[in-house]
Amino acid sequence: MCELGAALSTCDAEHLLTHSLAPRLVANDNNAHLSDSLQSLINHLSPLLASSQRSIRLTAYQLMTKLVPRLAQQSAETVM
Repeated sequence: MCELGAALSTCDAEHLLTHSLAPRLVANDNNAHLSDSLQSLINHLSPLLASSQRSIRLTAYQLMTKLVPRLAQQSAETVM
């Protein structure tokens, strides 16, 4: 599992956002300013941060840190 996590961690944000994951949008997503792709990816990765497996938690964290600049960018665009 560690090797897969290391490989996934090399993906850049643009590649992550072109995912083909099934949509995971929940009714209480108050972040209407986020794209569905970004919101769905966050909803897939967030539960992995509580995994009992350290390698899964670390990989989810590393992937989410790559998305933070995109979150800030989309938030700033909706404010303006």
